[in-house]
Amino acid sequence: MSSQGVFSLKGLLLSYRPAARGPHPLRRQAAAGPVQSARPGRHRAAAVAVALLLVASLGLAACGQAAVGGPNELVIAPDAAGAEDGLPPASTDLEGAPAIVPNPADERVTITLFYGSRSGVLDPWPWRRTVDRPQRTADLARIAVENLLEPPENSPFVSVLPRGTRVLSVSVDDSQQTAYVNFSEELVKNHPGGSYGEGVTIHAVVQTLTGIPGIRRVQILVEGKPVETLAGHIAIDRPLERLMIVPGDPVPEGAVPGPAADEPAGGEAASQAAGAAASAGSQGAGSSGAAGGGWTPWQMEIDDAVMNFFQGEVVQGRMQWLTDPVEAARYLATTFGFYGWDEYVLLHRTDRGEGSGVGEALVRVRHGDSYYTLHMIQPREQGERGIWVIHDIRSRAVQTGRKPVDAGLVRDWQEEVDGGANLWRLDPVDAVRYQGGLYGFDPYSDEFTLVNVDLGRGQAVVRVKHDGRDYEVILTQPVRRGEKGVWWIDTIRALPADKNR
Repeated sequence: MSSQGVFSLKGLLLSYRPAARGPHPLRRQAAAGPVQSARPGRHRAAAVAVALLLVASLGLAACGQAAVGGPNELVIAPDAAGAEDGLPPASTDLEGAPAIVPNPADERVTITLFYGSRSGVLDPWPWRRTVDRPQRTADLARIAVENLLEPPENSPFVSVLPRGTRVLSVSVDDSQQTAYVNFSEELVKNHPGGSYGEGVTIHAVVQTLTGIPGIRRVQILVEGKPVETLAGHIAIDRPLERLMIVPGDPVPEGAVPGPAADEPAGGEAASQAAGAAASAGSQGAGSSGAAGGGWTPWQMEIDDAVMNFFQGEVVQGRMQWLTDPVEAARYLATTFGFYGWDEYVLLHRTDRGEGSGVGEALVRVRHGDSYYTLHMIQPREQGERGIWVIHDIRSRAVQTGRKPVDAGLVRDWQEEVDGGANLWRLDPVDAVRYQGGLYGFDPYSDEFTLVNVDLGRGQAVVRVKHDGRDYEVILTQPVRRGEKGVWWIDTIRALPADKNR
């Protein structure tokens, strides 16, 4: 996989924040050949980098109105989709979302739990379990946490809670949408320590509980009292919000990731988060080759034990959602902070990826007001019986501004075209369609329209409609003007809302 086809860990927005109180992407992937598992010596490095990301990254999405969808599964209807079914219009205000929408016809509910892998790679992994529907959110939260102590039998999964840990109590402040989880002292006394294990434990608890509608924050208590850390690395003395591990915009100048908006900048939590972010960035850079593609935190296929287990479950007639790229994305993306009730749309699917030889698909996710593309692959069997897993996650945020000409690169392009290769570079629309993928555009779902072209001056303008917004792309011909000159994307700018059509 080329370096263009994956995100560098340095490019992530890394902030683990306590909550406030009260070109054709698959072609670039194909260059690396068939997908292979990481070498054993890299597995632990991958796991450590994931753990640092887990404890250094936090995001919060808007939540819609709860509804029932699928057999015994609690989901959320995005936007105003529920209005046609007699439900109130969906709200993006999480504070006003109900804890659990009662449905007398559905006495069971599916919760998503998170467990570690025996291999120690890409912890934690999601696991669905269907339980009796309780009357209160707090009761469902307790059931979920207690289930974290019981990983599925005959599986590669293990509990990430220390040996002997008991759940003493669970309560939920519905007005603040905060769950208070009280563990026995073994949570601290028996914790193996290390930033990796500590991060996975916290991630599993927070991700499990914030996956329940009506819970937005989680306060971890030990013997009824807040503790500073579990093992000396991550501050948990305040409620924590859901972890979001995705490509993000750079941290604004002067901003310090870590404390909530009402906390003083430069505090202990901020220092810990910033330090973890720096460590994650350096380890990630070390594990990714400049040209070899390397490892990214989303390459689920590197955990062979889990891949074999998932494929075996499908063969036995279970976990059939893993054979659908959209439903597999909905299930597995919860590990990285997405919700099952986010909006998932299939953009592209092929049974045999170009050069890779495995099934590949692109799934667009709308999470709050942000859009992402999940690159899914089939690491074991191909076709209808093969499982789909997440290979990488790409931000769909368009990179606007000037794009300085790379004189050497554009001369190479011109030589290729003169030799009869990549003739699409002679068409300004196709140039934006494929080269624009480097800047956030999507060749499969965006609309591309030629506004004007002046071959005499070597200039063209293409309009792109991307995720509901219009962009203007200005191109130039740096080497040769006219019908035989290649096009270079010079400037991308977002059009004002009143000009979007």
